Amino acid sequence: MTQKPKKSKSKMIAETKDEMKERILEAALKRFTHYGSAKTTMNEIAEDLGCSKASLYYYFPDKKGLHRAVLMKIAENFFAELDAIATNVVSAEATLQQISQVRADFIRRFCRLELFRILNETQPEEMQQVIKEARERDDKLVARVIKAGVESGELQVEDPQQMAILYNQAMEGLRFTVLDRPPDYIDVTPEEVDQIMAKQQLLSEIFIKALKRH
Repeated sequence: MTQKPKKSKSKMIAETKDEMKERILEAALKRFTHYGSAKTTMNEIAEDLGCSKASLYYYFPDKKGLHRAVLMKIAENFFAELDAIATNVVSAEATLQQISQVRADFIRRFCRLELFRILNETQPEEMQQVIKEARERDDKLVARVIKAGVESGELQVEDPQQMAILYNQAMEGLRFTVLDRPPDYIDVTPEEVDQIMAKQQLLSEIFIKALKRH
Protein backbone atom coordinates (compact mmCIF):
# COMPACT_ATOMS: atom_id res chain seq x y z
CA MET A 1 0.00 0.00 0.00
CA THR A 2 1.43 3.34 -1.05
CA GLN A 3 1.74 5.82 1.78
CA LYS A 4 0.89 9.44 1.22
CA PRO A 5 3.86 11.76 1.67
CA LYS A 6 3.88 13.45 5.06
CA LYS A 7 3.60 17.19 5.20
CA SER A 8 6.66 18.99 6.39
CA LYS A 9 6.58 20.68 9.78
CA SER A 10 7.01 24.11 8.19
CA LYS A 11 4.06 23.44 5.86
CA MET A 12 1.87 22.43 8.81
CA ILE A 13 2.84 25.58 10.71
CA ALA A 14 2.05 27.72 7.67
CA GLU A 15 -1.38 26.10 7.37
CA THR A 16 -2.03 26.66 11.07
CA LYS A 17 -1.14 30.34 10.68
CA ASP A 18 -3.47 30.65 7.71
CA GLU A 19 -6.27 29.00 9.66
CA MET A 20 -5.75 31.29 12.64
CA LYS A 21 -5.71 34.35 10.40
CA GLU A 22 -8.97 33.22 8.85
CA ARG A 23 -10.51 32.72 12.30
CA ILE A 24 -9.50 36.26 13.28
CA LEU A 25 -11.04 37.71 10.12
CA GLU A 26 -14.28 35.79 10.69
CA ALA A 27 -14.49 36.93 14.32
CA ALA A 28 -13.73 40.53 13.38
CA LEU A 29 -16.29 40.50 10.57
CA LYS A 30 -18.95 39.15 12.93
CA ARG A 31 -18.23 41.91 15.45
CA PHE A 32 -18.01 44.63 12.81
CA THR A 33 -21.29 43.57 11.22
CA HIS A 34 -23.17 43.59 14.52
CA TYR A 35 -21.61 46.51 16.38
CA GLY A 36 -19.76 48.50 13.72
CA SER A 37 -16.01 48.51 13.21
CA ALA A 38 -15.42 51.84 14.96
CA LYS A 39 -16.85 50.57 18.25
CA THR A 40 -15.14 47.16 18.15
CA THR A 41 -11.87 46.79 20.07
CA MET A 42 -9.04 44.31 19.57
CA ASN A 43 -9.67 43.09 23.13
CA GLU A 44 -13.25 42.13 22.25
CA ILE A 45 -12.12 40.18 19.18
CA ALA A 46 -9.46 38.41 21.26
CA GLU A 47 -12.06 37.49 23.87
CA ASP A 48 -14.36 36.06 21.19
CA LEU A 49 -11.48 33.89 19.97
CA GLY A 50 -10.29 32.94 23.45
CA CYS A 51 -6.78 34.21 22.76
CA SER A 52 -4.58 37.09 23.88
CA LYS A 53 -4.54 40.49 22.24
CA ALA A 54 -0.86 39.89 21.52
CA SER A 55 -1.88 37.00 19.27
CA LEU A 56 -3.99 39.35 17.17
CA TYR A 57 -1.14 41.83 16.82
CA TYR A 58 1.09 38.99 15.62
CA TYR A 59 -1.13 38.66 12.53
CA PHE A 60 -2.28 42.28 12.30
CA PRO A 61 0.13 44.92 13.69
CA ASP A 62 -2.67 47.45 14.12
CA LYS A 63 -6.43 47.83 13.83
CA LYS A 64 -6.10 49.57 10.46
CA GLY A 65 -4.44 46.46 9.05
CA LEU A 66 -7.29 44.33 10.36
CA HIS A 67 -9.85 46.72 8.89
CA ARG A 68 -8.22 46.50 5.49
CA ALA A 69 -7.94 42.69 5.63
CA VAL A 70 -11.63 42.35 6.52
CA LEU A 71 -12.57 44.67 3.67
CA MET A 72 -10.46 42.63 1.25
CA LYS A 73 -12.13 39.44 2.46
CA ILE A 74 -15.58 40.93 1.81
CA ALA A 75 -14.46 42.09 -1.64
CA GLU A 76 -13.13 38.65 -2.58
CA ASN A 77 -16.37 36.99 -1.45
CA PHE A 78 -18.32 39.58 -3.41
CA PHE A 79 -16.42 39.06 -6.65
CA ALA A 80 -16.42 35.28 -6.23
CA GLU A 81 -20.22 35.38 -6.16
CA LEU A 82 -20.35 37.68 -9.18
CA ASP A 83 -17.89 35.48 -11.10
CA ALA A 84 -20.11 32.47 -10.45
CA ILE A 85 -23.14 34.34 -11.83
CA ALA A 86 -21.23 35.53 -14.92
CA THR A 87 -19.73 32.13 -15.75
CA ASN A 88 -22.60 30.77 -17.84
CA VAL A 89 -24.69 33.63 -19.19
CA VAL A 90 -27.99 32.50 -20.69
CA SER A 91 -29.53 35.98 -20.67
CA ALA A 92 -27.41 39.11 -20.32
CA GLU A 93 -30.42 41.04 -19.05
CA ALA A 94 -31.21 38.49 -16.32
CA THR A 95 -27.54 38.22 -15.35
CA LEU A 96 -27.15 41.98 -14.95
CA GLN A 97 -30.25 42.02 -12.75
CA GLN A 98 -28.71 39.23 -10.65
CA ILE A 99 -25.50 41.24 -10.32
CA SER A 100 -27.48 44.26 -9.12
CA GLN A 101 -29.25 42.08 -6.56
CA VAL A 102 -25.95 40.69 -5.23
CA ARG A 103 -24.57 44.22 -4.90
CA ALA A 104 -27.64 45.32 -2.96
CA ASP A 105 -27.51 42.25 -0.70
CA PHE A 106 -23.87 42.89 0.17
CA ILE A 107 -24.55 46.55 0.96
CA ARG A 108 -27.51 45.62 3.17
CA ARG A 109 -25.45 43.05 4.99
CA PHE A 110 -22.37 45.19 5.57
CA CYS A 111 -23.71 48.75 5.77
CA ARG A 112 -22.92 48.90 9.52
CA LEU A 113 -19.25 48.09 9.03
CA GLU A 114 -18.13 51.69 8.47
CA LEU A 115 -14.92 50.31 6.97
CA PHE A 116 -15.07 52.38 3.80
CA ARG A 117 -15.48 55.58 5.77
CA ILE A 118 -12.80 54.75 8.35
CA LEU A 119 -10.21 53.67 5.78
CA ASN A 120 -11.07 56.60 3.53
CA GLU A 121 -10.36 58.96 6.44
CA THR A 122 -7.18 57.26 7.68
CA GLN A 123 -5.66 55.96 4.42
CA PRO A 124 -7.26 58.02 1.64
CA GLU A 125 -4.67 57.36 -1.08
CA GLU A 126 -4.56 53.62 -0.44
CA MET A 127 -8.34 53.45 -0.24
CA GLN A 128 -8.75 55.28 -3.53
CA GLN A 129 -6.45 52.72 -5.16
CA VAL A 130 -8.52 49.86 -3.70
CA ILE A 131 -11.71 51.45 -5.03
CA LYS A 132 -10.11 52.02 -8.45
CA GLU A 133 -9.06 48.36 -8.70
CA ALA A 134 -12.50 47.17 -7.60
CA ARG A 135 -14.20 49.33 -10.24
CA GLU A 136 -11.89 48.02 -12.96
CA ARG A 137 -12.62 44.46 -11.90
CA ASP A 138 -16.35 45.18 -11.86
CA ASP A 139 -16.17 46.78 -15.32
CA LYS A 140 -14.42 43.71 -16.75
CA LEU A 141 -17.01 41.39 -15.23
CA VAL A 142 -19.96 43.36 -16.63
CA ALA A 143 -18.18 43.54 -19.99
CA ARG A 144 -18.03 39.73 -20.00
CA VAL A 145 -21.78 39.61 -19.51
CA ILE A 146 -22.46 42.15 -22.26
CA LYS A 147 -20.06 40.36 -24.62
CA ALA A 148 -21.87 37.08 -23.94
CA GLY A 149 -25.12 38.84 -24.82
CA VAL A 150 -23.60 40.05 -28.08
CA GLU A 151 -22.32 36.57 -28.96
CA SER A 152 -25.73 35.02 -28.29
CA GLY A 153 -27.47 37.63 -30.44
CA GLU A 154 -29.35 39.13 -27.50
CA LEU A 155 -27.51 42.46 -27.57
CA GLN A 156 -26.07 44.73 -30.24
CA VAL A 157 -22.97 46.48 -28.86
CA GLU A 158 -19.79 47.49 -30.68
CA ASP A 159 -17.57 47.94 -27.59
CA PRO A 160 -18.67 45.80 -24.59
CA GLN A 161 -15.93 47.21 -22.33
CA GLN A 162 -16.90 50.85 -22.85
CA MET A 163 -20.58 49.99 -22.53
CA ALA A 164 -19.86 48.17 -19.24
CA ILE A 165 -18.08 51.24 -17.86
CA LEU A 166 -21.01 53.46 -18.85
CA TYR A 167 -23.49 51.00 -17.29
CA ASN A 168 -21.61 50.85 -13.98
CA GLN A 169 -21.16 54.62 -13.85
CA ALA A 170 -24.91 55.06 -14.34
CA MET A 171 -25.70 52.53 -11.60
CA GLU A 172 -23.26 54.12 -9.18
CA GLY A 173 -24.43 57.63 -9.99
CA LEU A 174 -27.94 56.77 -8.84
CA ARG A 175 -26.64 56.13 -5.34
CA PHE A 176 -25.76 59.80 -4.98
CA THR A 177 -28.70 61.34 -6.84
CA VAL A 178 -31.39 59.23 -5.14
CA LEU A 179 -30.08 60.07 -1.66
CA ASP A 180 -29.13 63.66 -2.58
CA ARG A 181 -25.75 63.41 -0.84
CA PRO A 182 -22.23 64.51 -1.75
CA PRO A 183 -20.09 62.05 -3.79
CA ASP A 184 -17.82 61.24 -0.82
CA TYR A 185 -20.74 59.85 1.21
CA ILE A 186 -20.38 56.08 1.52
CA ASP A 187 -22.45 54.69 4.40
CA VAL A 188 -26.10 53.87 3.64
CA THR A 189 -28.92 52.26 5.59
CA PRO A 190 -30.81 49.11 4.46
CA GLU A 191 -33.88 51.26 3.76
CA GLU A 192 -31.84 53.57 1.54
CA VAL A 193 -30.44 50.54 -0.29
CA ASP A 194 -34.02 49.56 -1.18
CA GLN A 195 -34.63 53.03 -2.64
CA ILE A 196 -31.46 52.85 -4.72
CA MET A 197 -32.16 49.27 -5.81
CA ALA A 198 -35.61 50.19 -7.16
CA LYS A 199 -34.15 53.00 -9.27
CA GLN A 200 -31.23 50.87 -10.46
CA GLN A 201 -33.54 48.08 -11.56
CA LEU A 202 -35.61 50.51 -13.62
CA LEU A 203 -32.53 52.09 -15.18
CA SER A 204 -31.05 48.68 -15.94
CA GLU A 205 -34.22 47.64 -17.76
CA ILE A 206 -34.16 50.83 -19.85
CA PHE A 207 -30.42 50.44 -20.54
CA ILE A 208 -30.65 46.82 -21.68
CA LYS A 209 -33.77 47.46 -23.78
CA ALA A 210 -31.77 50.06 -25.72
CA LEU A 211 -29.00 47.52 -26.38
CA LYS A 212 -31.22 44.67 -27.54
CA ARG A 213 -31.41 43.67 -31.18
CA HIS A 214 -34.70 44.69 -32.76
